[in-house]
Amino acid sequence: MLNSKTFKCLLIIIFLLVNSQIFAQDNQRYLALVLVNIDEKDDNLGVKEIEKAHQLGFNAVNIAVLWDYVKVYRANAPNPWIQVDNQIKKASELGMKIGLRIWIDGWCGDAPQNQWCSNFETNDLMTDGQGRYDYAQSGPGKRSMTSFAATSTMKRMKSFTTETIERYKKYQENGDILYVSLATTGEQELGYPFGNSAEGGLYDYSNPMKEAYRVWLRRRYCNDINILKKAWGENYDNLKSFNEINPKYSFFFQYSFEGQDGRDWYNFRHFMLKRFSTEFIQTVKSVKVNRPFKIINDYGSVFDDLSVRRGTMAFQDLGEGTDGTKINNGLSYNHRFGMDLLRSNLPNKWIMNEAEIKDLIPAQTETAVYNSPSFQQIDQSFTHGAKMVAYFPNVQGKNLMEILENAPKFVEVIKNKWLNNKSPLQISPKTKLTFKLSDFLMEGGCIMGAGRCSVMQSWQDLSAKSGGQPIDVILDEDFIKDNTLACSNSGINAEYEGQLQKADCQGGYGWIVNKSDISKPVKYEILLDGKVMKTSFADSLNPDSQRYSGNANHGFAFKFPLLSEGNHTLKIKIPESSYLIDNAKLNFTCSNAGKQIQVIPITFCTECEELNVYPNPANNRISLGFNLQDFKPVLIEVFDNLGRRVYYSDTYGVAGDNDLEINIQNFVAGAYFINVKIDQKYYQRKFLKF
Repeated sequence: MLNSKTFKCLLIIIFLLVNSQIFAQDNQRYLALVLVNIDEKDDNLGVKEIEKAHQLGFNAVNIAVLWDYVKVYRANAPNPWIQVDNQIKKASELGMKIGLRIWIDGWCGDAPQNQWCSNFETNDLMTDGQGRYDYAQSGPGKRSMTSFAATSTMKRMKSFTTETIERYKKYQENGDILYVSLATTGEQELGYPFGNSAEGGLYDYSNPMKEAYRVWLRRRYCNDINILKKAWGENYDNLKSFNEINPKYSFFFQYSFEGQDGRDWYNFRHFMLKRFSTEFIQTVKSVKVNRPFKIINDYGSVFDDLSVRRGTMAFQDLGEGTDGTKINNGLSYNHRFGMDLLRSNLPNKWIMNEAEIKDLIPAQTETAVYNSPSFQQIDQSFTHGAKMVAYFPNVQGKNLMEILENAPKFVEVIKNKWLNNKSPLQISPKTKLTFKLSDFLMEGGCIMGAGRCSVMQSWQDLSAKSGGQPIDVILDEDFIKDNTLACSNSGINAEYEGQLQKADCQGGYGWIVNKSDISKPVKYEILLDGKVMKTSFADSLNPDSQRYSGNANHGFAFKFPLLSEGNHTLKIKIPESSYLIDNAKLNFTCSNAGKQIQVIPITFCTECEELNVYPNPANNRISLGFNLQDFKPVLIEVFDNLGRRVYYSDTYGVAGDNDLEINIQNFVAGAYFINVKIDQKYYQRKFLKF
């Protein structure tokens, strides 16, 4: 029998062994073979190449899963997925980690009526600033993408993502899948596509995008065209309605984002890309697995001139909810700067790079390897904190197997130096520089060799002084922080909510709160027939306000003087703001002092089938499912059983089916109420957290 001292020693040894295994796993680096899978005819495409890569020392493979190949070109095959099935099966058998790249754009071929492209509705296709969509986008062959604002795009992404994740989740349960990512461009990357030509290469100016932008502007400027005109300047003096607005466009892409009109356009493009990415994240997480998937954003770049068009410069905000970010630098790029930029702004997340292999190394000597630009990209990326570097073979005139046959020494050097290296990924630089997104954007990003990138020059100066050591490069994403309601003067977080609950020709009552600071009563004005009748603070007891704020002292009441018979107007507003509480702008007629004003009551729909909350009960997450006819604002609030608000989201829903996820992992166990406002209709649901 073990004595207590021996038992304690054994526990310590077991603890150290377990933690050493976790430590080794956390700090494992990966070299991944990239399979773009654009040859749809070979069912066994990539299988021999995976075997060869494993033999050389690769420990991962990046596999593209193409929506159009599975759902269009091979749709009638006995197994449309067979190419990817075989690749994943082989990689798993060999113990290689797998990155899944879910690609949802489409091949358009060479003819306008090509069968693949005809699967997209013309109105849904992304268009450039001159209204062109017909194959102007970049990438291998001629591919096109539909608008992030189109219902069909969201449905296609969510449906294909769910089917892909469900099909391969057994490999996730086995620990085979390293990450999943979403691709929306011809280069198998996330972001807006960009045109082949300089002229007209900025997307997206499609009809769905324009319509969604107008809705977004109405919300931002409180449906008051005069407030927008004041913000946008004299060029818009003749504007009559939001329906006349089109997104700003300039031949020089960064100038499309100049001025407040341009800044609004940039913020909206950013919002739509982030929303689409967030829906992808939620779709992946909705598939039930015991081992959660890792999700990364896979960009072309976040700092070059094309990033202006891709919309990927504000990558920190775009990366919310992900586990990391990957960029695909060209050989001429500054890879050390790229990794420093990602690492500094994405703490505790994976950073990755993709190296395009354009040269063979026939000499097969270690010196030849170290002199190779492709090796330098991989080496520098790992040196500055990369978790993985993807190996994209693209040597002109050589197929993938020929390139791998010439790579044994290349991979051997990487394997010995980095893949077998279990030292911590964390890096703690001693030098730091900070720059603003607004300055970076208006410079047009970094064009390699053009000398037009001030932050790159600053980084190079600091790097030279520090002997090439990693540097913290902090990006202040100031340009996307300008998304508050322009009609409010109460600060960056001012958000009001209120109700006029009852009114007649004698008076009425209601409540109003400032949700950015519920401890302070809101000052309000009552205007009768266009004149201020009363100015006061909403600070009286009104239990209904507790449903929204957790505080019942936000009520107001008023009495009219004796009103003459005839027509009258009533408006209740916040001084120096365009916010009007619900129901509080009325035209009414009094024939005598007791005549009721027609006020639309605001009630919660607790049994409506239009809103679904699931699962219920829930532990980590709940989802809200609903369908909209148009792109609309959606207000979501969650209250505990004491009436305290514990969650708030002022977001948007797209036309069609919506599935919005709420993380309740940190909620205490108990009953909760969800209030959802869409247009002027309120929904309420109850759920249990266990």
